[in-house]
Amino acid sequence: MPPHRPLVLGVLLLLAGTTASAAPEQVHYALIVASNTGTHPSQAPLRYADDDGARYYELFAPRSREVVLLSVLDAETQALHPGLAAKTRPPTHPALGAALARLNARMAEDRAKGAVPVLTFVFVGHGKRGAAGEGSVSLLDGPLTRTQLYERVVSPSKASFLQLIVDACDSYFFVHSRGALPVGPAYVDAVKGLLGNRELERFPQVGVVLSTSSEQESQEWSAIRSGVFSHMVRSALSGAGDVNGDGKVDYAELRAFVAAASQGTDDVRGQPNVFIQPPALNRAFALTDLGDAASLGYLMVPSGLAGRLWVEDSRGLRVVELHKERERPLVVALPLGRGYYLRSSGREAPFAISRASEVVDAGGLPWHDASVAARGAAQDAMRDKLFSVPFGPRFYRGYMASLGITPSSDEADAVLVP
Repeated sequence: MPPHRPLVLGVLLLLAGTTASAAPEQVHYALIVASNTGTHPSQAPLRYADDDGARYYELFAPRSREVVLLSVLDAETQALHPGLAAKTRPPTHPALGAALARLNARMAEDRAKGAVPVLTFVFVGHGKRGAAGEGSVSLLDGPLTRTQLYERVVSPSKASFLQLIVDACDSYFFVHSRGALPVGPAYVDAVKGLLGNRELERFPQVGVVLSTSSEQESQEWSAIRSGVFSHMVRSALSGAGDVNGDGKVDYAELRAFVAAASQGTDDVRGQPNVFIQPPALNRAFALTDLGDAASLGYLMVPSGLAGRLWVEDSRGLRVVELHKERERPLVVALPLGRGYYLRSSGREAPFAISRASEVVDAGGLPWHDASVAARGAAQDAMRDKLFSVPFGPRFYRGYMASLGITPSSDEADAVLVP
């Protein structure tokens, strides 16, 4: 039997088990709003909010019954995502209202059939705090305020669970500015003000993932054409954040993953000030389930392979990044029909995923010297601060203990064992 073959079989059994055990059925939808344009004169245009929107679309599309993207993709983004522009609508108030009406109608039908509809609402772009202290984010035709968010998105939602991911002007100091922030009160208050704790208590079905920062410029990372916080979130939800090997990533695992990934950033502007809160109705609710989609493939990273790793696709886009502890195996979900490279410092291993549910064993891949030239010493020095801390059960337990939180399940027991 080839090396790691028992573990590969374990992956297949895990994925089959997570798919079959869903009762009642969860039906997933995603609404993604991504805008490079701010509504305030002081807000410089963003470079990669549209890229983040496209990448969130690719993350959620294989796992969802329907995904709606409201964005204006620039020429470079359209070239990297052929055909996606035809599926998008501009990020305006009328387009948002139409998308919500359509999705709510579908989710109402799901609930009538006994299913559990889950809506993930993502916003990537500019945020601002108004004169009266109310937080807002920017659509093309005006701000979406906290009041409007509750009145139009949260309160009328037919979702059994609503997951809000707001990455407004990323909170990490890296390479290129994501846009000038308004002068005034701390920006952390502006973004957190989008969702008030008092209002949120009225909606126990809502989970929240917010990127926030202090009163500094926030940043994008040109090397990956993305905001850093969104890159971390997508990496975690692709499976890199799964600590206990159950094929799911919950809010506690995401929070710990972001903490580990950003712990090496010693500049105060690079320190995360995130707000991640699970739905009160079910604090163990998973943001994603790797076994919940029939149109994904999987990269299995065995227990002996450790260190900082990332997966790039044939377009040169970095789709997943992590720093893995050695002891625990890991499964990453990837879209089908693409060539990939598993990379670490100075070396790479090519592979492809062509069939649904295909499992590629990273332990058996042939490694070669990296063919991609370094982008420059200055950028490398900043880049290497991220994902410099290994993430896994040991970090997770220590991190949760530092917060005074006892994990809801025994994270020491792996579902996958070599």
